[in-house]
Amino acid sequence: MRPISMLCFFAAVLAVVPVAAQSWPSRPITLIVPFAPGGAADGIGRIVAEAMAQHVGQPVMVENVGGVGGTLGTARVKNATPDGYTIGLGHVGTHAAAVALYRRLTYDPLSDFVPVGWIASAPLVLSVRKDLPAATLQEFIAWARQQGDKVTNGHAGVGSIAHVSCAYLAALAGFTPTEIPYKGNGPMMNDLLAGRVDYSCDQLLGVTGRINSGQIRALAIAASHRSQAVPNVPTSIEAGLPAWQANAWTALFAPKNAPPAALATLRQAANAAVDDPRVRQRLKDLGAEVPGAEERSPERFTPFVQEEVARWNRIIREARIPYSD
Repeated sequence: MRPISMLCFFAAVLAVVPVAAQSWPSRPITLIVPFAPGGAADGIGRIVAEAMAQHVGQPVMVENVGGVGGTLGTARVKNATPDGYTIGLGHVGTHAAAVALYRRLTYDPLSDFVPVGWIASAPLVLSVRKDLPAATLQEFIAWARQQGDKVTNGHAGVGSIAHVSCAYLAALAGFTPTEIPYKGNGPMMNDLLAGRVDYSCDQLLGVTGRINSGQIRALAIAASHRSQAVPNVPTSIEAGLPAWQANAWTALFAPKNAPPAALATLRQAANAAVDDPRVRQRLKDLGAEVPGAEERSPERFTPFVQEEVARWNRIIREARIPYSD
């Protein structure tokens, strides 16, 4: 090939490379939410998926894969083809507490995934059925101690943040409830509304509407400051149980070895989604906060997850929450 032809050939190849890189995604992306429809995680996932779709130019389809405290769907993400077309929603339960709770956990949250973006944080809230005879956290604790194992605690499955935060609360307060696990927060909430479950510990953004409408009663949020979404609900510090602190952070993850170009596009879309004032307002109205841009970066978020694994391992061991198979 003559020199001039060779130059033209390489120029043509180089011209094609950016176009190929920019063609991703060429089909819909699946976001696996590892809980049943209707709960807090599902709500966050759908809000963010809708916004991300506008930035990637393809639908972001939510697939609910509930069960085993969110670990079943999370394992599905781990085992997905690492091409960027399958990502998962994870939170403090699936990517921190589960490590200390499951003897046979089929994934390692620190080595089997790469972060796409930290999208929201919300405190946990103690919610009780509306006719439960306790108006404050201290009254609830006294009532629960008297009831013994007749007290029922509903949660979204062993290992979920609802499970470990309520178990932490019970250990601190000195009572032992009967736990009723569900495949997600949605089914549990149906029983709480019907009075078949006494109480639960939920992400605030999943129950704000229920609290404000009077369908359930909130006795305390596990945070150091009140939430604008439910300003009349005291913090655990104000309610007399300051050690009960639980932040339900939520993030998007991809399987390890996902292509760098796909990760870059997904991260840009996730950041653009949560930086959208309309998305932020929707999350804020539900009781969630969006972390700052620096906190959301992989360089900051990865060590944060490592710290959360260690923190919840300590809490779970101190609270003597038993292992689950």
